[in-house]
Formats: sequence, structure tokens, C-alpha cells
Amino acid sequence: MAGKRSGRGWQRGLSTSERGLGNDHQKARRRLLAELKDGDPCARCLARGVYHAMVTGWPQLLEVDDFPPRVVARALGIEPEKRLSWRSCNRRAGGILGNQIKALRQGREPKPSPYTRW
Repeated sequence: MAGKRSGRGWQRGLSTSERGLGNDHQKARRRLLAELKDGDPCARCLARGVYHAMVTGWPQLLEVDDFPPRVVARALGIEPEKRLSWRSCNRRAGGILGNQIKALRQGREPKPSPYTRW
């Protein structure tokens, strides 16, 4: 079945293109990985004011991240900028944002994240 992929969460069953990770996203990833130099900072950590160096030797642990996040960019009507981040930093930030959005939808005040690993 086209477009039906196994996965987790609310995006289960969506293709990479339907999740916004299609050809344009992959082109951006290849370009950013080619431009990466050892010691370049993780964009997600840099946005928090923390230096977390990336290395070219582990490209499988790096992801292309949208700044601002796609959900925020869509709400503002702008196109997000693509940057490289460590996978763990990108997914942690996505989890924090998702929890904050969920809290707002449930009428609760979102809690600030106390997590400061880097």
C-alpha cells in the first residue's frame, strides 16, 4: 500500500513526503551534511545558548531541523529555515514543544523544561 508506513505516534501510516520529509528535505540534508565541518555547533543547542559540537563522522546521528519548528512557522505564515542538529537534541525539543501544545489544548499552563543536559 502506497503511503502506509509503520511508525510511532500520530504520524503512523504517513509517507515521508506526507510528514514533510520528502525530496526537498533530503536535498537540504545532503547539502547541509556536505557543508558540515567538525566542531560546527548543533543548531538546536545554539538556539538555547549552549555549544554542542557536531562531527562529520556520525551523519546518521544528525537530523535536519526546522527553525522555527514547522508548526510555529505555519502559524506565523513563514517558511522555516533548515539547519543541522543532533537527533537527540532535535527530538527532545520536539517532545518539549509537543507537550507544551498538548497542555495548552487541555487548558493547562505549560511547564518550562528543567532539562539542561548540554
